Amino acid sequence: MATCLEIFWVILSYLAGSFLPSYVFVKIIKGKDVRELGDRNPGSYNAGKILGKKWGLITGAIDIGKGFLMTLLPFVLHMPHSSMIASLSGIAVVLGHAFSIYFRFKGGMAIAPTLGALVVLVYREMIYVLLIWLSLVLLMLVIKQKEKRGIAQFISFLFLIPLEFIYKEKAVSIISTSIILFHLYLRRFILKKTVF
Repeated sequence: MATCLEIFWVILSYLAGSFLPSYVFVKIIKGKDVRELGDRNPGSYNAGKILGKKWGLITGAIDIGKGFLMTLLPFVLHMPHSSMIASLSGIAVVLGHAFSIYFRFKGGMAIAPTLGALVVLVYREMIYVLLIWLSLVLLMLVIKQKEKRGIAQFISFLFLIPLEFIYKEKAVSIISTSIILFHLYLRRFILKKTVF
């Protein structure tokens, strides 16, 4: 049975995920709503297009950081059910970013917090996924097809679940990462059709 602290932590993870730094930075610097500019996505990529690469990187770092920290801290704080709470927190922070309570449940694609959460939940597998991703992105640049960079992400994450079985991860890790990946593929590649 989860403790009150653990339940609170999962709720807090959703609220932290709901915080969209791209909205805050664009509002402060440009005085405009990020959801009305660029590709209208309140994520770090759009913030970078509107405010410049520096702000895109800062926004991305914050988004990755919230996924990473909210998923990691149950282990650091030695919560009684740390594996389960970390998994639930990872899901919560990703869904918070995608369905922000502060913005009428409309948020970003949640790619950055997904990275942060998965690095904690399955760090060994993510080393391979990120290496594959980076290799494919570099290949896209070499063949001058950088507009098709979405396919690099699409392919690289296909390796995650099989790698988890190779490393014999716990069922809770496989289930939670499957939920997070299902959200990513559904939102970006199926609904938004941004593979290419």
